[in-house]
Amino acid sequence: MVDIYCGSLLDNLVDSSKSKPVASFWRPLPHGWLKFNVCGIALEDSVGREGVLRDIEGVARVLFSGAVVANDAEVAEIGVVKVALEVFLAMNCKTYESLFIEIGSLMAFSWCANKVLRPWSLQTIFVEIEIAMFNVGTVVFSLVDKNGNDMAFSLTMVGVNRAQMFKAWW
Repeated sequence: MVDIYCGSLLDNLVDSSKSKPVASFWRPLPHGWLKFNVCGIALEDSVGREGVLRDIEGVARVLFSGAVVANDAEVAEIGVVKVALEVFLAMNCKTYESLFIEIGSLMAFSWCANKVLRPWSLQTIFVEIEIAMFNVGTVVFSLVDKNGNDMAFSLTMVGVNRAQMFKAWW
C-alpha cells in the first residue's frame, strides 16, 4: 500500500490552506514504522543525496551519503528515495513493514504523489521505486520543510564531495 500525504504526519502539523508548517516537533512513530528523512541538494556543479532512518524513539539507525550524477536537486532527491528503499530492504528487518519517507523538495514530492507529473526521462527510476515500495509494504511520503531535515541536510553538504556512496546501519 502506498499513501501520499502533503505535509508531515510526524514532525509538522500542516493546515492544508497554508503552505507553511503550523508547528514543528518530533512525535513518536506508530508501532512497526520507521522514518527516512531524505535530502538532495545541488551545490555549484556537484549534487549530493543523503538519508537518515530513525526508529520509534527518534534514534538514527541508518545513514547514507554521497555524490550523484544528476541535473538538479529534484532528480537527486528522487534518487535518494530509491536508495532509501534499497537500504530499507537490505536491512531485512522483519519487525518493520511500514515506512515514512519525508521529502524536502516540493517538485520531488509532487512526482511521487502524481504519476502524470513525472518527467519521461525519470520513468525507469520510478519503476524501480514502485517495485521497491511493493516489497517494503506500506510506504507513506510526506513533504517537510527542508529546515526541519537538519541531519539529512548536513550529511548532504558533506556528501556532495564524497566520491562513493557511504551506507551504514546498525
